Amino acid sequence: MLWVSIILPLLATLAAGARYYVERYEKQLSSRLTATAIQQAQEKVTGAQTELNKLKEKTAPRNISAEQHAAMLPILTTIKDRPVAVACRLMDGESCDYATEIGNALKEAGCQVPDLIKTSVNDFPGKVVIAIKGSADLDVAKVLEKAFKAAGIPASTESVQENLVGVWYPDVVHVIVGRKAP
Repeated sequence: MLWVSIILPLLATLAAGARYYVERYEKQLSSRLTATAIQQAQEKVTGAQTELNKLKEKTAPRNISAEQHAAMLPILTTIKDRPVAVACRLMDGESCDYATEIGNALKEAGCQVPDLIKTSVNDFPGKVVIAIKGSADLDVAKVLEKAFKAAGIPASTESVQENLVGVWYPDVVHVIVGRKAP
C-alpha cells in the first residue's frame, strides 16, 4: 500500500507533465496550421486583386492622360486654325467620350473643330484613323499622325469608305475613333 501511495502521485505528476507538453505541442501545430492557412488566403487575395486590377484596366474607358496631352499639344499647335473633324462609333459612348477628349485637345491647340460626328460604323479596334476627304491638306494628316504617335495613341492614315461615316465635312481631315480594343 505504501508503494501505491507513492506511485499514484508520481503517475499523476507524470500525467500532468505529459499533458502540459502535449497541449503545448498541439498549440504549436495549431498555430503553424493557422499561419499556413492565413498565408495561403493572403496569396489568393493577392492573386484575385491582381486579376481584378487587370480586368479594371482592360475594361476602363480610354482617356487622354496629362502626359499624352503634353506630348501632343506642341505638335498640334503647328496646325493651328486648320479644320479637323472628329468622329466616333455610332451608339458607342466610350469611343464618343474619347473622341470628345481628342476634339478638346485639338481645340486647345487652336484647330477649328466642328461638331462631333457620332454616326461612324467603322470598326477600327483600339486605334484612331485619320481620313483625308476631298482636297483636305495632307500635311494636317501627317501632323495629326505624328501627334498621336508622340502620345502613344495608335493611329494611321487610311482611306475610309464614304458610306461608313454618316456625315463628312467637305475638304477636311477627319479623325475617326474606333471602338476600344478587346
